[in-house]
Amino acid sequence: MKRLRGDLAGGTADQKSHVLFIDGLRALAVLSVLGFHIAQTDTSAPRWSLCGSRGVDLFFVISGFCLAFPFLRRWRAGAAWRLDARTLGSFLVRRFSRIAPAYYAVLAVLAFLAATPFGYPAIDGRFISAATAWKEIVCDVLFLTSDAPVHNPSFWSLGLEMRWYVFCPLLIALFMRSRVLFAGVALLMYVLYFSAGGIEDEGTLPCFMAGIVAADIVICERRWTRFAWIGAAIFILAGFIQQNHSDVSEHGNPVWHAAAFFLVLSASTGTARRLFEWRPLCLIGVASYSIYLVHKPFLDSLVDAGVPAGVAALATLAIGFLAYYLFERPLSSPKVRSAIERGLTAPRVLFPQLRPLKVKR
Repeated sequence: MKRLRGDLAGGTADQKSHVLFIDGLRALAVLSVLGFHIAQTDTSAPRWSLCGSRGVDLFFVISGFCLAFPFLRRWRAGAAWRLDARTLGSFLVRRFSRIAPAYYAVLAVLAFLAATPFGYPAIDGRFISAATAWKEIVCDVLFLTSDAPVHNPSFWSLGLEMRWYVFCPLLIALFMRSRVLFAGVALLMYVLYFSAGGIEDEGTLPCFMAGIVAADIVICERRWTRFAWIGAAIFILAGFIQQNHSDVSEHGNPVWHAAAFFLVLSASTGTARRLFEWRPLCLIGVASYSIYLVHKPFLDSLVDAGVPAGVAALATLAIGFLAYYLFERPLSSPKVRSAIERGLTAPRVLFPQLRPLKVKR
């Protein structure tokens, strides 16, 4: 991996080398979601314009990729990986220290707005009472977001990802041990989702798992990835056709999962990689988490106030960058994260009954 930044020897999931094209992909994902929400404000927008919601699926694949990449790279280098209570617990603590601080900071801002005469920015141009807002905020603090939260529909995916983190190291270990069983779990999730009125977790987990597979393919530098753009183009086109002929809004959609998977692979090589490593795009990608956290309620409020959608979108991006520099960037610094992790429950006491699992190359 000549072009990957840094060295993963002895690293952890949060000390991974920085894969620059992933930032470009994050930018594409958040801009797609923003475009989807802009399209929702225009009743005359064509149905295919709603495909921007699939930026969330791309985020899911990226998440699986980034979390699995450091573990898989060390394993491919010949290192044994020990999965035990300490490993799993420390993984969960690190993920919490990365995701929660900026998220809670945004919630605090929204809680402050709820207490002002301006009220709380909400979907569909509505403003909800402080009492309702506080009830929602308490649920959000615990990552118990519903499919459509009153104040920010985008938060549904955060609770989903936090639940995935519990199983992420186990899924990585399963992938190392048996690709067949790993594929079987993904297939089972699809079967449960489509045949038994499954929940969102079941329909979207295979998308996250596809990111684990993508990480391994990139690490192994499979030569066929230079043709991955063909798969991306085919599945994206199929997704657009599907969307244009039916109201397919759920995220447990294998067509778009495959599209996101091949898009990540195609972005890892050749001209596509240079495109996704374009600095302006990467700058958006770096701030994509903050943009995602704040964009929906402020976009709706601005559009409801009569601001043109394009201007509202630019203003929302500016608010997202402001949130990044005020909250996410300082709160995700190594010093702050270390302090947070020290204050949390010691990893070794989590899941004490879990027996160590060793996986060798």
